[in-house]
This record gives sequence, structure tokens and C-alpha cells, in this order.
Amino acid sequence: MREGSDGGAAERGTLRDRLAQRRVFLEGKDGERYLLRPIETSDAPSMIRGFNVLSPQQRWFRFLHAVPELTTEAAVAFCTPDPVLDICLVIEGRGALAGDIVGGARITGEPNRKTGEFSVSMRPELQGLGLARQALQTALEAAAEAGYERVVGYIAARNIPMLRLAERLGFDVRFDPDDPAHRIAEIELGDAVSRSA
Repeated sequence: MREGSDGGAAERGTLRDRLAQRRVFLEGKDGERYLLRPIETSDAPSMIRGFNVLSPQQRWFRFLHAVPELTTEAAVAFCTPDPVLDICLVIEGRGALAGDIVGGARITGEPNRKTGEFSVSMRPELQGLGLARQALQTALEAAAEAGYERVVGYIAARNIPMLRLAERLGFDVRFDPDDPAHRIAEIELGDAVSRSA
């Protein structure tokens, strides 16, 4: 993750402020810089386009149940997170995908504002560029800054890339005692932030 080229201003304000000001970029393994920013309600059509290019297995991995269609209403709801509890960051595309969101990371907060649940998504054509890892790391840092202490996630046992990503970021990954088809990934945010420093 890199800040925009605004000199010392990058050091002022919270991470969430800098994200909202569109000053945070991710460095892809393709050599491109991708803008990371908070999701907006106007992203709903782009989210539907991204959903439509996912395979049935990729949709299952993202939602952990069959979702044959993403309706406009569902997309708008997804693009309107709770501004107090949730952190939802999206990556803007480049080139042929300029103007579209191509992936991102979300932390849905619980009412206690201490625990959240993460999810990550990425369009197939941009997987493998390191963007999902950077987006999730940034979301974890923003959550820690907001006072969250712990983040968990539920991952399909067959979703090997996501399990590896969670482990690389320091999540403790274990079997889900209630569903052998899932794994539970959990991290204490103090650990996540100290590793990224």
C-alpha cells in the first residue's frame, strides 16, 4: 500500500480519512497502481458486472451458499455499509476495466465495535496480483485504528488460495466445529498491525 504523492500530507489524518480522500494506492505485481477507496452506493452496477463474471464455484467461495443472481437491490444494499460499524474498501480497475470495481475487502462490525467479520473478493482476471492481500491488510489496519480487537472469517475448505492468504496475513486457521466444509480464520488486530509495520 502506498499513499498518493502529496508529501507530508499522507501522514495527517486517519487511514479512513486518507482512503475517503482517495490517497491510498495498491501496487499490483503487474506494475500498475490501483486506487483503494471506500465503497459507494453508485458502485452497485459495477458490482453486478463483477458478480456476473464469477464462476459458480467462485460465487460459492464468496458467499458460502449458492447465489445464482445478484439483484440490483442486493447490490445497492451491499454498497451501502453501516458507516459506523463497517469498513468496505474497493479497488478501482485500470485499462479496459477503468471505472469498474475489480475487488476489495470488507469488515462487517458487530455492535460491540470490538469484533468484525472479514470477506474478500476479486475479479478472476486480476487474481494473483497481490491486490486482495493488500486490500485486506489495509482493511485490518483501518479496523484496528477504529478500535476493533479481533476479526474472524469463514472460508470454504476447498478455497485454498483464500486459506493461504489468511495464513500469510497471520490469521489462525482452524476447522469449523459446526461445518466440516468450512474453516474459521481469526486474528487479533494488535498482531496484524505489528506485522504490517
